Parts: sequence; structure tokens; C-alpha cells
Amino acid sequence: MKSHKAPIFAFVLFSSLSTHGFAQDTKSHSAIDASPELVCEKNDTNLHATYEISIKSPSKDPKTTSLHLWRNANNVAHEYPATNVTESWTLVRNRFIKPTRYFDAHERAIEYQPGETIHGKKETDFSYRYQLISDKLINAMSLDKKDGNGCDTVEYYSLENTQGKFTLKWLPYLKLVASFSVDKNGVTREWTLKNIDLNANTEAFFSKRRDYQSTDYADIGDDHTDPFLTKMVTQGFIEAGASGYYDEHGHSIGESHSH
Repeated sequence: MKSHKAPIFAFVLFSSLSTHGFAQDTKSHSAIDASPELVCEKNDTNLHATYEISIKSPSKDPKTTSLHLWRNANNVAHEYPATNVTESWTLVRNRFIKPTRYFDAHERAIEYQPGETIHGKKETDFSYRYQLISDKLINAMSLDKKDGNGCDTVEYYSLENTQGKFTLKWLPYLKLVASFSVDKNGVTREWTLKNIDLNANTEAFFSKRRDYQSTDYADIGDDHTDPFLTKMVTQGFIEAGASGYYDEHGHSIGESHSH
């Protein structure tokens, strides 16, 4: 199945990076003078943002794929148009995180229970799903400068250690990454914001997927007659997520950790 390659690419973008250094290299943000700011009245909880993900290496051709970030109240989703795979997370009672993986081409879904540990991993930080980068990771970086005012405020962060050089351009009022790059040994991985739609019908996006035929993750092994489930398990879509972002500990998704 040719279309399965793109989410695997997105998944492994950072899987080769060890980021243990974040915990040890936590810095306080630089004190930067700022004039009184205008109030931003834009709503960051309902939006559709489009990202381009690229990887550049001196020895290989550049690779790119796209990611669509959807937010609707306590629901967030990462949609990969190239493969018709959407990963979604719902914050339950402001404490538990319920993951769901949607296979849009098949209109099928795999549901996971809130707080469930899956292959040794447990969703514990909603911010890095919601923002593509966790609050704790931002706090580990140095704030170098700040431009703009109100909704147009842009913050520039950086961090450099043995794991590489990290740069972040951040839109604090919308809680969005404008750009995030990692440069290590000449290989650059970057997320770039291409478009923001604050008027998108995000409720329709999530409602459509809630109507898919769904299977609980715990019940997958009980049905050996469903060709769709057999195919997805064989190709690794059930066990491996598509996202390639850092968790709250600064670890790349896809690395083996016991935290």
C-alpha cells in the first residue's frame, strides 16, 4: 500500500534524535523588556492551521509532507492528507487524554481509553498535542526576542546543546508554532506554518469522524475476520503513531522510554 509512507516519515522525523538533554539544560527565559500589550480577542480553541514538514540533508534529496492541525474546544487533531490518516486527542475532565486514530479513506476509527497505557506509553501532556510542542519544552528554551503586539505578538526561542540547535518562532496568543527547526550534524528538520483559518468549521471536521465505524483498541485481537483491522495491524498503523513531536519530557515520539 503506497500511501502508508508519509505518516511513517512524519513519525520518524525526530525519532533519531535523543533529547534527554532538555531536562538537564532547562534555562530561565531571558528578561526582555516589553511595552504594554494590546488585548488579543482571537479564539485559539477553534482553528485550522496548515503546516509543511521538511527534512534536508546534504546527502539526500529534501523531503516534505503536510500536516493539518485542527482544534475544537477540548478536541485536537493532526491530519495527514497524503495518507488520509488523522490522529485525535480529547481532554477529558481536564485531566485524562483520550486518543483516537481515524483512517479517513476507510471511514474507520481505533479508539483508546482515556489514560490508557499503550505499548508502554501514556498520554500525559495535552499541550504538545494541542500546540505541536509542549509548554515544558518551551520553558526549557531561552527567549531571545519579542516582536509585535496583541494577536501579532511573536516570540523567538532557541536552545543549543549536544543534541543540536533548536529554534522556535512562537505565536503565544494563538498557541501556535510559526516555525520550529532542529539542526544536527547538517540535517535540518523543520515545521513551517503555512496558513491559519480562525473561521473554519472545526465542529464539522470532528463530527464527521465521530460517525466512522469505530473499534476499541482492546478489542482488536478478538476479531480475526475484519480485513481492515488485519491490514492496519500488519502495516503497523495500530501500534505506531504518525506524529513526530516531542513529549513533555523533551523526548521524541517513537523513542523507547519508560517515563
